[in-house]
Amino acid sequence: MARDCGLDALLKSYEPIAVALSGGTDSSVLLADARRHNIRAIAISVDTGLTPPGELAAARELSERLGVPHVVIPLDMLEVPAVRENRPDRCYVCKRMMMEAIVREAERQGCRTVVDGTHAGDRADARPGMRALRELGIRSPFSECGMGKADIETLAGELGITVRPPSACLATRIPTGEPVSRECLALVAAAEALLAREIPGTLRVRCTGRHARASIEADPAYHERLEGLLGAVKDLGFEDVTIAQEGYREGGADSWKR
Repeated sequence: MARDCGLDALLKSYEPIAVALSGGTDSSVLLADARRHNIRAIAISVDTGLTPPGELAAARELSERLGVPHVVIPLDMLEVPAVRENRPDRCYVCKRMMMEAIVREAERQGCRTVVDGTHAGDRADARPGMRALRELGIRSPFSECGMGKADIETLAGELGITVRPPSACLATRIPTGEPVSRECLALVAAAEALLAREIPGTLRVRCTGRHARASIEADPAYHERLEGLLGAVKDLGFEDVTIAQEGYREGGADSWKR
């Protein structure tokens, strides 16, 4: 935990810090821990147009609750060819541009170090964007302290931070090489929001064929309940909707290959 691994001392050595705040559990816990120990910090989020609904709002709400200055940088990722065309390096290009924007803003705000919520359990082979963190000198205190997901969730309980299901850029719902469109992203976001009201845990709506076909990944324990929601999802604009029998699979767009 924070006391044992030196997290607080590490954050103190980096201050003033800018926390790259996504609105997810990990970066939220990092910001809350910094605030608890009176570490000079600001929060910076990037509005890419690819973020699942609610994450940016959660980042704003947390920053306001903690009394931490919060900057939101608009950055339309669909204007970037590598992202719009869903090239194999999409994740790296996107992360690099996001973090470059955060670094520039952090410098403008007088912050010495940018930190993010990457933890010891995050694998570089599954998260190509981690290369961008290394290149830009972004520090990942949880990873540096050897703290994994379970440690962060325990710390979240101490800090009163809600543990949210793992999230990811909406572009990961589309197979690599298939163009990413605003229409498809909006459709996926609407479908996942609809399902999240009824199905607990991590779920994904993968779409292909220019959003004609959707495959829903969710805990198999809830597949029977999902069956009753397929019609509502289809009514959003999909031509065909199925349930992935294996349930949720990590790997983003690459999960289509398995």
